[in-house]
Amino acid sequence: MFQLFNFFLNNKTGLLFIFLEVMAFVFVLNSHSYHQSKILNSANIVSGAILKKSNAINDYFSLKNKNKTLAIENEQLKNKLEQLANKNTAVNKPLVQYGHIAATVISNPYTKKNNVLTLDKGSLDSVQPNMGVVLSNGIVGIILNVSKHYATVLSLLNSQSKINAKMKNSHHYGSLYWNGQDYTKVNLEDLPIQANIKIGDTIISGGKSILFPEGIPIGSISKFHIDNKSYSEVSVDLFADYSALHNVYVVKNQRKKEQLELEQKSIHE
Repeated sequence: MFQLFNFFLNNKTGLLFIFLEVMAFVFVLNSHSYHQSKILNSANIVSGAILKKSNAINDYFSLKNKNKTLAIENEQLKNKLEQLANKNTAVNKPLVQYGHIAATVISNPYTKKNNVLTLDKGSLDSVQPNMGVVLSNGIVGIILNVSKHYATVLSLLNSQSKINAKMKNSHHYGSLYWNGQDYTKVNLEDLPIQANIKIGDTIISGGKSILFPEGIPIGSISKFHIDNKSYSEVSVDLFADYSALHNVYVVKNQRKKEQLELEQKSIHE
């Protein structure tokens, strides 16, 4: 107690000065609306900046849930569009050929020569081996193996992968493959010279495969060579960013079994 009293006694001049300054500041605020508005405005600026940062942080951490919700909504819309496109007006029932299952890529070693992805959907979500996996602007690959909750995908960026594709304008077909180098490009082979390709021509999914619907945009031709009246080294710039795959769709061909059974029957006849 004596030390506290001694402190006030030794610093009485400085403490009196601080007290008078505070009182003067209070009197100025109470008597001048201009100063009050300036103080309040400064406080609002600071609090507004803090709230803006807080909202930005909250928005960032809620992006995952928002993306998942959008993926589910897109899945539903894709399925409805497929129903409308395949509607049988004779019996007024939808003949749906392709369904879509929304999934998330949880592993994507895109720099490897034989890239295999992992999805967060499995057999409990009706995912099965040999299903196609797509984006709105590209083909991702083909389902390899499935567990209850996960599935692996043979990526388009895999040296063992070959995907049927065609020219958007001329409807000439070829096969896409990856040379294991640049993940932004693939090559197109087996194009006939009659295709008359040009730089910038769009490549889409061919529809000959039972795994993918026709017409999915894949990329555009960036360069090519002609050797002995045939195309070689046809390079395709991919539309999708395969280093940042996230929301994808597993394609379920409802008529796959029927087509395979018919083809097998025809082979053995």
